[in-house]
Amino acid sequence: MVVFHEGFGGKGWWGRWWVRYIWQNNVLQMSENVALNVVIGLIFIYLLYSLLATVISEIIATQIGLRARNLKEAIDLMLNDEKIDDNGIGSRLWDTLKLTKNPDNERIEKFYNNPEIKYLGSTGIFKNPSSFKAVTFSRTLLYELNGSGTMDKNRIVAELLHSINPAATPSPHQVGTTDDHIATLDKQTAQFVLSLYNDSYGDLVKFKLQLEAWFDRTMEQATEWYRRKIQIILMAIGFLMAWFFNADTFTIISKLSTDKDARDKLVTVAVAYTQNYQQAPGIPNLSLGPEKFDSLNAIKQKLEQDVANANTILGIGGWPADTVTYVIDSKSGKKLYTPLIDELSLSERQRAIDNGIIPFSRCEKWNYLFRLLLHHFFGFLITAIAISLGAPFWYDLLNKLMKLRTSMKQETDSTNTNVSGNVSPLNREA
Repeated sequence: MVVFHEGFGGKGWWGRWWVRYIWQNNVLQMSENVALNVVIGLIFIYLLYSLLATVISEIIATQIGLRARNLKEAIDLMLNDEKIDDNGIGSRLWDTLKLTKNPDNERIEKFYNNPEIKYLGSTGIFKNPSSFKAVTFSRTLLYELNGSGTMDKNRIVAELLHSINPAATPSPHQVGTTDDHIATLDKQTAQFVLSLYNDSYGDLVKFKLQLEAWFDRTMEQATEWYRRKIQIILMAIGFLMAWFFNADTFTIISKLSTDKDARDKLVTVAVAYTQNYQQAPGIPNLSLGPEKFDSLNAIKQKLEQDVANANTILGIGGWPADTVTYVIDSKSGKKLYTPLIDELSLSERQRAIDNGIIPFSRCEKWNYLFRLLLHHFFGFLITAIAISLGAPFWYDLLNKLMKLRTSMKQETDSTNTNVSGNVSPLNREA
């Protein structure tokens, strides 16, 4: 207890204000520590769910060949002019949500059937490559423009002019044949490629480099397209996970704010997590070979266990047990359920049971799950948005908060302000 010297104002208004100031700041510091721990616990939950969603999204993307489809979509845009849709923003939004687009037209199929591209894929359903280099693109396009034989700039220019205006300029590939010829490029694309040729002043080596630079610029944007698609997948997975695990952000905040034991345990687990991993754990290595699925499944199982442990600490879960028991708290008169369950999502018949045992059939479990969605939709939506931000975001934020928490703890522990050996006015006794 601090006792103030009378001359310092211990009995006057200044002394009373100073005591009130210190008391308020001590309370504020304590509340800030609680708030910080709540935020750390919430971010740790987001991190676990984000890691699990990332692994699941990677498994889905690999299964449907999303990278290969994304690359083929980008090449299709490079070869074909964009087909303008006059149906408005609704059609464009729907087109954005079509994550598994697989362009299918004669021009793109001819390009992909070139041996330079075809043999980069595999057999079966993943026949298209998920990536190839700029030199592969330039060699293939030059072959399509020139045809077989020695490179001839006149043939290349003639094919570009034919792509721009088929009626005015015959294709050099049709000379001596009666086969129908598909122009290598669409009109606007051919005009652009012809401008690249003109910028190269007819030098085929420089023209080849121009094509490779064009490919690299397009692939940078294609990478952004892929990230947006993955974010949409993460959003969908995140919402389903929030629903089935009952990870309502508002419920988690309420639990962490009122349950000191759960808050402290979760912060302890979060501290151990950041100490054990120097980088965000569970992020799949995209360069893995045939063992990729085994590694992803192993990571997925570990993360599922981590999520289950965190949910056990918080006492939340979406799928009810076969039997839930309850007792009535003598002080509050409320029902205390074991295992914990969302009382609001129980049916009227289940809430009316007075023998302390609530059985759940499979049908009743599904009904409970859908009522859970009805009552916690917005909380699940916020959790899904948080998950879609990605595990690296939450891991970096968690590390920064851990450093802030450590510095605050060190300042709190170091309470001796008597550095010079003199008695501080705040420590003088009357």
